[in-house]
Amino acid sequence: MSSVDVPRDGLSPREEPSKFNLMAEPVEPRREQLLAAPEEDDPHPRSDLRARRRRILGSAITLGPRASMAEIAAATGVSRSTLYRHFPSREALDRALSAEPRAALEAGSEPPSGAAPAPQAVPLPFQMPGRLGRERPMTLEVIRVLDEIPPHLIPDQLVAEARRAAGAAVALYVVDIDGSHLVRLAGTNEFPERIENPPALGPELVPEGLPAFARRLREQLPGCAIEPLWLRGRALGLLLCVGAPGALLADIAAQGAAALELASDYTDHVEAARRHKPTTPAAEIQQNLFPPRIVRIAGAQLAGALLPSYEVGGDWFDFVENRDGAWLAIADAAGTGPTAAGLGAAALGALRAARRAGQDLTQALALMDRTVRQLGNADFHVTALIARWKPATSTLTWVNCGHPPAYHIDAAGTLTELASHAHPPLGTTEPPSAYETTERQLMSGERLVLLTDGVIDRRTDTGTFGVEGIRRAVRQASSTTAPATAMAIAQALISSWREPLQDDATIVAMAVD
Repeated sequence: MSSVDVPRDGLSPREEPSKFNLMAEPVEPRREQLLAAPEEDDPHPRSDLRARRRRILGSAITLGPRASMAEIAAATGVSRSTLYRHFPSREALDRALSAEPRAALEAGSEPPSGAAPAPQAVPLPFQMPGRLGRERPMTLEVIRVLDEIPPHLIPDQLVAEARRAAGAAVALYVVDIDGSHLVRLAGTNEFPERIENPPALGPELVPEGLPAFARRLREQLPGCAIEPLWLRGRALGLLLCVGAPGALLADIAAQGAAALELASDYTDHVEAARRHKPTTPAAEIQQNLFPPRIVRIAGAQLAGALLPSYEVGGDWFDFVENRDGAWLAIADAAGTGPTAAGLGAAALGALRAARRAGQDLTQALALMDRTVRQLGNADFHVTALIARWKPATSTLTWVNCGHPPAYHIDAAGTLTELASHAHPPLGTTEPPSAYETTERQLMSGERLVLLTDGVIDRRTDTGTFGVEGIRRAVRQASSTTAPATAMAIAQALISSWREPLQDDATIVAMAVD
């Protein structure tokens, strides 16, 4: 059900609270004045009115102080006019809440005479998936879902609501962490458990690849439709429906994307589904370092991808947008396994600490270098390229510390290396007295590519992937967007040789609007 079909708060206009419709339901003369006051003042209160009033107060406690009168009415199962006859305003409702012990209200029993209010933590009234809309139609809201459904069962709730809206079979899929499969997270066995080769960068779908992917799915499942779970330009998964238009699921998919993202902080269920084989501790550390794979920033779009080797290295990338522009970073910590992952995490932690303390590019590098040195191992070092993007002037400023160079792609698709001042890897020789920055303007239609040496040095049947491999991949990209560019390089790298990668390969692409 779309927002166009559903009135605000899921109620009809005649139930909106105003001075004109508080009498929307028939009542006896002057009865509303009696019910507006605490019912304990009535020497002969009716038990059904008392029970309804107590249910309203119980709903208000459960939903919390931020809940609107409309939300409280919906949770209680009464109309808003009925709610306003009991409590003419939110202030009157709050006064009633403070006058009665919460424990008694939750239990539905009379408060003991003279008892003082006893505030306490109220457990959330979790329900099983599919019950939220059982008694009456509901508009799916992410906050309500998170409050009323256990986090590990939220995928089942999304499918239950989608099935109710579409009147057809629905399944929910997410992408595994290496981007090679869609994995069924919820839905019946009539849907495939796994679907191969989605257009993805890690666990996120690339928008440009979805039309062709939908056509391929329709060949496998005739009559199916997909609705991606969009969140700020990223597709975190999709709803797959057979027998009904996917457009019916748009609202549920939008709410579902946010619900899954937030639920992942409270359960391992979603992340566990994304791992088709057990991960090592180093791989878990590495995965937790990454930002979203696809990000829209002022004046540009960013995309990042990592192709892990069997023995996880210390690669990471990072980007974030602040008021004064965006930061881009790519790095490779020495070694493999837990040592490399830990070293990479320490370097990234230093970068984020410097950013959040308001430091500039060179100060951030100085802190990263000092952090690596303080680990006390002469073999520890990190290569890194850290950059700032300022959209107001379309200017990129960067520092390269022992890392492979950045590459520029002009509007015609020509790839060239960007020269910059040379600095040693972080943590090796004595730190430089100052880090020298390099600056360049990037115009509309141009792109930037950052890589780790796992891309350049990837072995192939004829030698190494090298810069020429990057150039060919860029020419074959389906479009000039950042996700399409990063995905084209990643796919070319994988297909360049039948053998697995010997080193992690990380790619960051930026496309200027």
